[in-house]
Amino acid sequence: MVWAYGLGWIMSNRINHAQLSLTIVSPTNIGGPEKLTTKDYMYNYDAGEVYLLNNYEWFRFLARHNKLAEFEEYMQDEMVRPNGRTMYDWAKNAIDASQLTKDTLGSAIGSIMKSSIYNKGHKNSLNDITPQIRGANGDVYIPGSSIKGVIDSAIISHMLRRDTRFRATVQQKLKEILQKYSNFQYDKRRCKREISSVLREVNKLIDRNIQVLFKNSEKRVNGILASAFRGISISDAMPMGVIKTEVLKKEDSCVEEDGTHDISVHRECILPNQQFSFTLTLDTDMTKEIGITSIDQVLDILQEDFDATHKLLAFKFKKVSPSVFKALDSANAYIGSNTGFIQKTIIMAAFTDDEKTGIDIIRAILDVNFQKAKHDSKDKIMAPRAIKLVKWNGNYYEMGGIHIGR
Repeated sequence: MVWAYGLGWIMSNRINHAQLSLTIVSPTNIGGPEKLTTKDYMYNYDAGEVYLLNNYEWFRFLARHNKLAEFEEYMQDEMVRPNGRTMYDWAKNAIDASQLTKDTLGSAIGSIMKSSIYNKGHKNSLNDITPQIRGANGDVYIPGSSIKGVIDSAIISHMLRRDTRFRATVQQKLKEILQKYSNFQYDKRRCKREISSVLREVNKLIDRNIQVLFKNSEKRVNGILASAFRGISISDAMPMGVIKTEVLKKEDSCVEEDGTHDISVHRECILPNQQFSFTLTLDTDMTKEIGITSIDQVLDILQEDFDATHKLLAFKFKKVSPSVFKALDSANAYIGSNTGFIQKTIIMAAFTDDEKTGIDIIRAILDVNFQKAKHDSKDKIMAPRAIKLVKWNGNYYEMGGIHIGR
């Protein structure tokens, strides 16, 4: 067995191991299940800061100002009313804005998120906020499972683009969605069940194509246990410095419309030009069965998949400023929340030779799952018809653009 050392990588005839960097190219949110409601935070819009409160110290702060009873009354009455004042507006009136800075609140603040979305007095609430996932020590990180999901999806898309027989099999099954949609579109509940069943069959087809263990066995084996993707191991990506975040608001830009539409969805985003580090280990005894023999090949596949998706979006969304797409020139992957359906599906890779049918299938899937959005009647050029953006530092960005490299 021959081992080589240097440049952050170790390789044997079976195990390929590398320390890689992950650079944030556009605002990125990896959110967990937690959502912060207006009861969980105080939005100091005068300072452009969101304070997550330490309840024990916050109550002590209120007691020192003889406002604890008033706050309890506010919580039971005004806080629960849709038109009630926000916690910050209540506190400004009851205590005074000068006493509500991060310095004066001190230990009453558990943590701070920056948010300069709204000018003073323009809007005083961020509604629900999806925070960035953090470790037990409070540090921002990117879960290895999220990175692995991106890599696995890119490899499947690569296989679909390169293997005509595999692509034809998946296409044939996916086209059943259009038939189900035609037959049952006026019975949305049944149509949704039928389409979900087809998608499960597609997943089984993919599982069989990436199965490397027990391939010739008659014994039924769970796809995950037998998958070539078990040969790809990825650690959590840890920060390479202090990570800056900011709460940003989602905006949609539709394919046939100028401008953007504000969406009342707010996420804490990791800001661009910050770096994380993680390890990727490849067991080529397993991955060679699906044509993957090196980490550099994985990086090439990431770029290939990103370029295909990015090119499609730039071509379809002609009314979006070219600067939005140019901002991701250095990226090679999308990750996290608010990146969009196209960025996360393998359907367009399966229809790399038949774009229209791929879009028709996505339109049908979206229509039965999000009926109020009227995808059937409005997603004529592109499905979905909207691209998801955020505005930061005066510029619009697609969310979740990253670069993974050595």
